[in-house]
Amino acid sequence: MRRLTTFVMGMITGGLLFWGALSFHLVHAKDGIHLVPKVQSTLTDTYVDVRDFGPVDWLHHADVAQALQAAGRADLIEAAAEDALKTGLDRLLAPPAGNP
Repeated sequence: MRRLTTFVMGMITGGLLFWGALSFHLVHAKDGIHLVPKVQSTLTDTYVDVRDFGPVDWLHHADVAQALQAAGRADLIEAAAEDALKTGLDRLLAPPAGNP
């Protein structure tokens, strides 16, 4: 009887994890991890690390950007864009490697 209970609990746990993967994006941003409802129920982009995202990355993950916008978390998109701009300016304004 113990094996049957373990099997059933495993099935319930697996089903809940699968439902969560279909229903939510797990977004890892610089200020922490956010659980954002998906706009479309798919298994794509279940976990997305946006800490180093630039504008091109957002184009490749448009469904994540759309879900963040719908959830009212557009600040995560803006923060990633600001970081990309800041990094680009730092690289542009940095002195050449050979000159002090």
